[in-house]
Amino acid sequence: MKKHFALMLALLMAVSFTACSAGGTQSEPAASQDGASEAEDTAEKTTTEAEAPETESVSDADLSSAIDASTTTDTDAVPLGQWAKTARYATEDETYHTIYVRITKVTTATDDADYVQSAIDLHNENSSEFSKIDTSSLELPDDVELCVVDYEVSIPEEFPAPDYGLTEPTISFSQSNIGGGGIPSADGTSTYIGLGSNTEDLTTKAEASYYPGNTYSFSSLFTMVKGYGDYVFEFTSYPDGTQETSADVMYYAYFGNK
Repeated sequence: MKKHFALMLALLMAVSFTACSAGGTQSEPAASQDGASEAEDTAEKTTTEAEAPETESVSDADLSSAIDASTTTDTDAVPLGQWAKTARYATEDETYHTIYVRITKVTTATDDADYVQSAIDLHNENSSEFSKIDTSSLELPDDVELCVVDYEVSIPEEFPAPDYGLTEPTISFSQSNIGGGGIPSADGTSTYIGLGSNTEDLTTKAEASYYPGNTYSFSSLFTMVKGYGDYVFEFTSYPDGTQETSADVMYYAYFGNK
C-alpha cells in the first residue's frame, strides 16, 4: 500500500530530533466484463494506451548471474546496477514466485535537483489528488533532502497472472543505517529515528497495465541526510514456492546505494 508522503514526513519531524547514543495486500483488479463490440474496442484501446513503459529486454545471461537476495546483508548488499533474485506473491495460486529486481540510479537533490523535481512533477500529473506531493509544504530539517531511487523489476513469463495482468509490481523499499540504529544527523548530535520509513512510490503513468515476461521501470521518493551514504535499501520477502508465510522463512533483501 502506498504511504501518504506528507503524513509520513510529519511523523518523521515529530520523532527525528530525539538524541541518542551512536549505538543507539493489495488485491488484483477485477476482470473486465464482456460487452458490445464497440465497448470492447474502446476498452482494448484504453488498455493499450495505458500499458506501462517497459525497459530494454533483459537477457537470460543477465538474470542467470543475479544475486540471491536472501543471502544479502546490510554489509554485503546487492551493488547498484546488479540484478537480484527475489520473489513476489501471486494471487493466482497464492504462492510466492521468482522475480528479479535491481536499483539503477540514486539521485539526491544536491546531485540533481531538477531530476528529483521532474520525477515529482510526473507523479503529480498521473496520480490522484490525495497522492499528489506538494514540496512547498514539506518542512524538512536543514540537513535533510529529497532523493529519488530508480529501479527495475523483471517478471518471468511463467509468473502466474490473470489475462488482465498484475497489480503494479513495485517494491516497498525502506532505508536503514548500516550496522543498525537510526540515520545520524549531519552534525552527529542526534539521530533521525524514522528517516528511512517514509519512502513514496512515484507514479509514472496513470492506470498502467503489467504483464509477465516484461521488465518495468519504477521510481520512489525518499529523504536522506545530505551527504550521508552509509545506508542500504531493504525490503522483506519469502522464498520461491512459499505459501504459508511466517517470520521463520521471511528474509530481508539489501541493496546498496552505490
